[in-house]
Amino acid sequence: MLALTAGYYGLDYVKVHTSGDVVAYKRFAKAVMENDHHGVRKVSNKELAAETFRNNEERRKVYQGARVLFTYFEVISQKLARDGKSSSLVVEQVSRVSSGGQTGIWGDREIRVRHTAQLEKENHTWKVAGFIDPAMR
Repeated sequence: MLALTAGYYGLDYVKVHTSGDVVAYKRFAKAVMENDHHGVRKVSNKELAAETFRNNEERRKVYQGARVLFTYFEVISQKLARDGKSSSLVVEQVSRVSSGGQTGIWGDREIRVRHTAQLEKENHTWKVAGFIDPAMR
C-alpha cells in the first residue's frame, strides 16, 4: 500500500513538473536568474521581458552577493483554464547558496522566492504573459 501511495504521488509530481506551462515557466525563471534576455524573450513577449529586467537590481539584493549552487522549483498551485489555453501558476523558486568561503555542495543556506505567473498557449506553445516576484511589487 505504501508503495502504491508513493508511486501515485511520484507520478503526480512528474506530471506537474513536465507539463508544458510549468516547463515554459521554468525556462523563463531560469533566464531571469541568469540575466538571459534572449531566453526570456523566447518564452514571453518583449514588454514583459523589458519590465522584468528593469527590476534586476532588486532581485540581486535577495541573494546578498551569495553564489547560487543550484535551484529547483516547488509548484504550489497550478490552475489550467477549461479551454486549455491559459494557466496560472504559483511557484516557489528555491536556491541553495554559498556565502563567502562555504564550499559544500548544499551551500550554507537556501533562499526561497515566490513567483506568480500567467501563461497563455499560442500555436501549441506556452508563453509567459504575466510574472510577479518580490522585486516587481
